[in-house]
Amino acid sequence: MESLDLDIDALGRGADELEQAKESVRQVFEGFQAKAGGYAAAFGGDDIGSLLGIAHQSCVDALAECLGTNITELESYVDRLRGMAESYRAVEDDAAASFRTILGSLGG
Repeated sequence: MESLDLDIDALGRGADELEQAKESVRQVFEGFQAKAGGYAAAFGGDDIGSLLGIAHQSCVDALAECLGTNITELESYVDRLRGMAESYRAVEDDAAASFRTILGSLGG
């Protein structure tokens, strides 16, 4: 069996960095939505302008759904990384406590 070297603190830092990246993506996305919303009436009211407006809104909606889903998934990844770090830390703490108990009963 191959040994597993795990840096629990690095998992926590990774979760923090991923959360910062997710927040940056969310802010850029919100800025995009605000700017894209300003173009809703930019195509005019004639037949071609109306069609362009519908096409534009369809593209914006599709991108919003995609990015919204990705941001939600990033939140899930952050939670899972933090959960992994906490679980590994608990296992490590329990193992250390067990060894202290054994050492204590041996008189050491």
